[in-house]
Amino acid sequence: MNGPQPLQRRWSNAVIALLAVAQLLLVNYWPLFPSPNERARVDQALAVVSRGSLAIDDELERHGGHEDVAAAFGRRFPNKAPGTLPLLLPGAALARLIAGGDLSAELRWALYLGRLFAASLPALLLVVMLARRLGGEWPRGGPVAVAACALGSPLLAASLLAFSHALTACLLLAGWLWLESDPPGHRRAAAAGFAFAWAATAEYTTAVPAAIIAALAARRLGGRGLAALAVGALPPLALLAAYNAACFGSPWTLSTAFEAHPAFAELTRHGVFGIGWPGPVGLATLLVSADRGLLVWAPVFAFALVGIAGPRRRAALAALAPAAALVLLMAGYPNAHGGWFPGPRYIVPVLPLLAVPLAAGLERALARSWWRVAAAVAALCGWLQAWLSVSSFPFPPEGFPLPAFTFALPLAAAGATFPSWLPAATTGAVIACLALGSATLLLALIHPPGRRREAAAAVGLVVMLALGALRLERPATFVARLEWAVVRDALAVGDGRALEGVRLEATTAGERTATELSIAARDAAKRRNR
Repeated sequence: MNGPQPLQRRWSNAVIALLAVAQLLLVNYWPLFPSPNERARVDQALAVVSRGSLAIDDELERHGGHEDVAAAFGRRFPNKAPGTLPLLLPGAALARLIAGGDLSAELRWALYLGRLFAASLPALLLVVMLARRLGGEWPRGGPVAVAACALGSPLLAASLLAFSHALTACLLLAGWLWLESDPPGHRRAAAAGFAFAWAATAEYTTAVPAAIIAALAARRLGGRGLAALAVGALPPLALLAAYNAACFGSPWTLSTAFEAHPAFAELTRHGVFGIGWPGPVGLATLLVSADRGLLVWAPVFAFALVGIAGPRRRAALAALAPAAALVLLMAGYPNAHGGWFPGPRYIVPVLPLLAVPLAAGLERALARSWWRVAAAVAALCGWLQAWLSVSSFPFPPEGFPLPAFTFALPLAAAGATFPSWLPAATTGAVIACLALGSATLLLALIHPPGRRREAAAAVGLVVMLALGALRLERPATFVARLEWAVVRDALAVGDGRALEGVRLEATTAGERTATELSIAARDAAKRRNR
């Protein structure tokens, strides 16, 4: 070979370009589906911009209700940690200017622009940080790890939705990198403290991996470094205390103590805000379950175990430990599945950290032919599921086995696509082009020039696995049929009256009540969007 090929030489630019095009073109707004995790945050940003209020009562009346609400002292607030709010405010302000009084347009623009600032840009930034660190230390495994993480894992969906996970992933990675520098220095320690505290105010559970990172770095930091770390953490924590006092009457009271939804309120009565000791069921859900397991959604991360046994394993272990801590923490949560999301969303914040041992493992594996084929198969399996999920509707309910095939693909085949600025007829084609570009990049990074047979073997194996997955059927339970009908009606696939068919199948009082409530919610959403 006469030096690196152009694609391999500029691999990070290709990853960023593919991700950025998807983020700019796709719009996270479904008129008949109030995505609760996004809506709760964006409603509050609109409330602050329009009325100077943290309460979202007016927004719930205008845009429709959802379950992600905390009720305190006669007012309603998001049941979320508030750390994403500062990044959502610019989008809400711009949305009001653009919409000109059109409430549905205001909500659509606030969701899209808020997501750009609070999720998409942090996702791009973490790709840049990962590429600089991993590409230099592991020149073969690093590029594959970054591309697989950004374009072939649940992080892809997180960058396209106004959730908190992309932001907290970026902040945890930034703090880890600052403390891993040699020497870290007081300024970097203070910056890491700020990043960790901000992550914790955006997603409370990330305080655990942040604490593990700080503990592992304590000896290198020394007393002054730890003091700088603590000082850096004070501003976000002070803002959280002020927010809690304004909304819930005390600096120490979190939104989770005021859950309005009965099922969520019941969860918080057990353990610490619903989280108890980790158990095998929770671990299996997060790692190997057919609907939410990380090693099912992104099997390439199994190579992280190879990385911790390699010659340069200190950095790999330093990144794996906090990631494992979050996995263990969430394994003690009864709702470890994370609700409607393509993958184990509660551990998405540590996927960039897992990319470090992944890069180390791939560096060793890519030196051998059959290991390269195995790595390509694992990376392409994650890629296929990630892009199938964001091609139509990125909120598969729990309980659907391999939901990219049993949930997202049937919706896409029926004509449902992720909303876009493009004409509906071209959206699917553009997503397909982005997906094919991502697969081409992964194969080019894994297989050196002249190894076409290896690449062909990997593609053939993935096609066989996909054909097997296509034989899976949706669950036959009433709950699964109801969820499927709710989504079909929300996306207006067919005549938009799938719920009427489910109503005829209801046999118990509970099933009839659930169906009637779903029909009422669908019809109310239709009236608001006329």
